[in-house]
Amino acid sequence: MAYTGRGAIKGLLPHGPHNVRDVLATHILKHTCSYEQASYAIQDTPETVAKHYGRFLPQDKAALAAETLNRVWLAA
Repeated sequence: MAYTGRGAIKGLLPHGPHNVRDVLATHILKHTCSYEQASYAIQDTPETVAKHYGRFLPQDKAALAAETLNRVWLAA
């Protein structure tokens, strides 16, 4: 499928079917810090996500939580 610029993740170029799982799990993990959320997205277990994608979990969870809260308060 050709890149149309209308993908779910801005700027993401074309990926084969085997890469989609990796891209999706990594993206969700980086934005939610939730193994469970990423596991739902790729239809696997949280343990598998932790084992294979855990290195992408942001190290400073407090900063990520503060950023999320700030977005919520600004949107309200």
